[in-house]
Amino acid sequence: MAFDLHRTDGEVIRYDDAARFSFTATGHLVVYDAHGNKTVYSHHSWDRIEEPVPPPRPMR
Repeated sequence: MAFDLHRTDGEVIRYDDAARFSFTATGHLVVYDAHGNKTVYSHHSWDRIEEPVPPPRPMR
């Protein structure tokens, strides 16, 4: 499932369906992207994870 990572600095990073995340015992967030690259976010650097909102449909 794709998700958006909201950072405390206001940046939003979108991860696609192949990405996965987990948490360490100390509250760090670990994200593996579609290529298997690992990124660790400290518990102070991220705010929340949300399912991405689909773009609005064009009005007819």
